[in-house]
Amino acid sequence: MSKLLSLKYKSLLGILVFVLAFGIFQPFNAHGQTANKKRILIISLDGLDTQYLQKADEFNLKIPTLRKLMANGVTARGMTSVYPSITYPNHTSLVTGAMPAKHGIFGNGIFEPPVGTQTNLYHWFAKDIRADTIWDAASRAGMTTGMVSFPVAGGAGDWNVPEIWKSGGTPDESRLEIAKNARPRGLVEEVQKQFPDIYKNTNSDEGDDARTKFAEYIISEKRPEVMFVHLYDLDHFQHDFGPFTSQAFEILEKTDGYVARLIAAAEKAGTLDETTIFITSDHGFKPISKQFNPGVLLNRAGLVTANTVKDENGRERTTFTDWKAAVYVTGAACAIYLKDPNDKATLEKLLEIFKPLEKDKNSGIYRVLESKEINKLGSNTRAAIMLEAADNFTFGSNYTGELVVESRSRGMHGYLPSRTNYYASFIASGKNVSRRGTIDYLNVTDAGSTIAATLGVKLKNATGKVKKLQKSK
Repeated sequence: MSKLLSLKYKSLLGILVFVLAFGIFQPFNAHGQTANKKRILIISLDGLDTQYLQKADEFNLKIPTLRKLMANGVTARGMTSVYPSITYPNHTSLVTGAMPAKHGIFGNGIFEPPVGTQTNLYHWFAKDIRADTIWDAASRAGMTTGMVSFPVAGGAGDWNVPEIWKSGGTPDESRLEIAKNARPRGLVEEVQKQFPDIYKNTNSDEGDDARTKFAEYIISEKRPEVMFVHLYDLDHFQHDFGPFTSQAFEILEKTDGYVARLIAAAEKAGTLDETTIFITSDHGFKPISKQFNPGVLLNRAGLVTANTVKDENGRERTTFTDWKAAVYVTGAACAIYLKDPNDKATLEKLLEIFKPLEKDKNSGIYRVLESKEINKLGSNTRAAIMLEAADNFTFGSNYTGELVVESRSRGMHGYLPSRTNYYASFIASGKNVSRRGTIDYLNVTDAGSTIAATLGVKLKNATGKVKKLQKSK
């Protein structure tokens, strides 16, 4: 009997040695989490121009949370956007490490020919992306993902409160769309049980308080290894009032409080010590006052047939009967699409119309980009040409009326990333970031590759370079 027991204990000892040698048992911290676990929290602050961070003292900004993250990590001098420098293409480049020409998201909205029904749908769903994403790579590695209002991410991840709305609908109708498309179904209702007044501070100008509450719940209750949060009140205020205004400063200071709440949620969950925090944005901002309508010139040249009519209530609307070329406006950039991509005569006509305007400083056109340059930028593969707005200008989608009108917005983006003082932001802090201070400029695709590397996963289509976040040994 004693011999049998001795053999049994020897066997158990052998199994224990095997387990320890191959790391099947891992040390746990006080919260029951594995000590070497990797987590990332990506907080995208839409429209956070790097000047807000670089000139925080000059602007007298009260942003203690962002300042602390900067002090305890690294901050890029600026992050170069992809073109056009608007929300959806850049968020997609962030999560793929790839250029728009590869991932296929060329704008926020989906292009619709002017002739026919206009749905005004956006690229809300991850199925539109033609490249490997961080959430794809995380899933392959057995990691869970949470998302709140992250662009082009509908239907992805384990817990997802998507960015989607009812076009032309009421706020309540848009909230129903969010709930209907949440992942898993019922997640929105689950959160609302904890926060019955979740939309209390939501209005036509602000919604980040509710978005933060959704994210707080997922972070603290679901504990995903990967968490994406998109806050965009700052972008909205800069469109309405202009960048670097008192209104923009005030909403940024409020946004800093939302970031603090998200970090506190990770601390509550016991996952903060395992988490690398990335603060990113998608584009810079420029002040504007004028709107140039390229479609008006297309209509005048007979490349589209558009007329303004009045309905039974006296409201004006534009009707279309035919088109050879159409505008796809993305803020201060505008692609011109051809009905027939091989229509060389119409392409030549477009160049005849727009090229001379480059020489007129008051025309509203800064540059006309042809296919060779568009391809070099890794931008819109569908565009026959792209127009770049001049300083103080944005583009509009009107085909009738005046060519240049007063803009309702006072701030805009979409411009070429090479424009002066026009950069997005990047901060990395927390676990796996031992470097301190300022790092050099990087591209949004570099940020995507760096985030993936920090998580320990590889993006199949990434072209960005991994930036070093650790001190040299």
